[in-house]
Amino acid sequence: MARKPKIVIVGGGTSGLAAAYTLRSKYGSKLEVVVLEAADRAGGRIAGEEIGGFSIHTGASVFHESFETVQDLAESLGVPLKMSPRKKGGHIYRDGKLWGIYSNGSLKQMMTTVQTILSFRLLTPKAMWQSMRFFGMLKARGNDIDFQDHSRMLDLDTPESFAEFMKANSLVEYLEQTGEVDINCFTAGCSEEVGAALGMAMLWLWTLNQSERSCLPGKGVGEFADALVGACAEDTRLGTPVQRVVVEEGCVKGVMAGNVGNGDGFVEADAVICAAPATKALEIIPDLPPEARRILSRVTYSSCINMAIGLDANILPEGSHAAVFPPESGTFLTNVSNLASMAPQAAPEGKSLVYALVIGEHARELFALSDDEIAGRIIEEISKYLPTMPEKPLFARVYRWPEALCLAPGGMLKEIYEMRQQKLVDLEGLFLAGDYMRMPSCNGALLSGVDAAGECASFVSRDTV
Repeated sequence: MARKPKIVIVGGGTSGLAAAYTLRSKYGSKLEVVVLEAADRAGGRIAGEEIGGFSIHTGASVFHESFETVQDLAESLGVPLKMSPRKKGGHIYRDGKLWGIYSNGSLKQMMTTVQTILSFRLLTPKAMWQSMRFFGMLKARGNDIDFQDHSRMLDLDTPESFAEFMKANSLVEYLEQTGEVDINCFTAGCSEEVGAALGMAMLWLWTLNQSERSCLPGKGVGEFADALVGACAEDTRLGTPVQRVVVEEGCVKGVMAGNVGNGDGFVEADAVICAAPATKALEIIPDLPPEARRILSRVTYSSCINMAIGLDANILPEGSHAAVFPPESGTFLTNVSNLASMAPQAAPEGKSLVYALVIGEHARELFALSDDEIAGRIIEEISKYLPTMPEKPLFARVYRWPEALCLAPGGMLKEIYEMRQQKLVDLEGLFLAGDYMRMPSCNGALLSGVDAAGECASFVSRDTV
């Protein structure tokens, strides 16, 4: 009997699992697939966890209805996605107070929104005019801002940062008053770190385009992650870091993997899908051609802490799914959100599941502390702004992300796209996957894994698959 081609996938995160699931579901009987994950659990930045009846997401919190790959995989995994409610609201902290903004809410909530707008706590008249101009700019390109195929918006990926783009287009007041905190929440980075194209895409997707909504499983993103992890469990080896992708004469031979002393070592492979972050890919693939290495070295990531808190009651104002804190608020918090308002099944009946997000330098400073110390600091900080926050919640779980989301600095999207089109990686049997390979997002990470799986299967087929 002929030997099955063997494919090794480096990384059991979002893109690695998407690649493994695609290979298994389409070519399972004809291929041997092995996923090597350094951590003690798979799932990466979409991983889920169950705590006392609460369904936790450790990183990504929501999907968007335009995410075609997410939709396809969710359907295949048997995980229904539900649209977010049209009636929703949030609060922004300004001038020592949380100000409400509601969409299609009650009369009281509508009056609250009017008060926020008329008192200029959301936008000044100048910033409001700028927001309308910016909306018009993005609406004109709305069909091009596509997280499934971003090739039509590559002309927007100039070398400048999003902050520089907004300044050049006289949109600074809008950026400072609301745009910046939106970028903070969506990327865990800031407008100086994010490229112009990614900044525009994120604001159009999540804030300005009201014709489409976010969506997520009934128990939250963790439900999707659990299903994907479970579907790939048979092929996944946890606690198995990869030190190097072995290349001989321009052709991949396998990987050096495992911990010293565990009896691991060389793992032979007919092809390798590297689904690790770009920084790790540079480390474990020393044979990358110089131009590909230069392009990957441009990829940068944000840092954040995502903390899940189980509570007996909701601490946010009624009808509000989040409270956001602009950079000038004087707190290290970026936002505090209530997942149960978006995914009621994520928390037991009558309970609440709250998340706190800390980004950038504030997060990196907290990394030095223990989880208990971080939880104590964050809970104390939340109570300053949301007084009903209990000192001792049902639980508090800290998730550290030194490399949280790809920030796509100016020009990176275009260079990565050209690298893919021109096949600059140029190592036979090596395929790259990760959010940096597409428009950075959960959808981009999953799409890159699905595409890498297809390319890899074609490569190893040799009339076999």
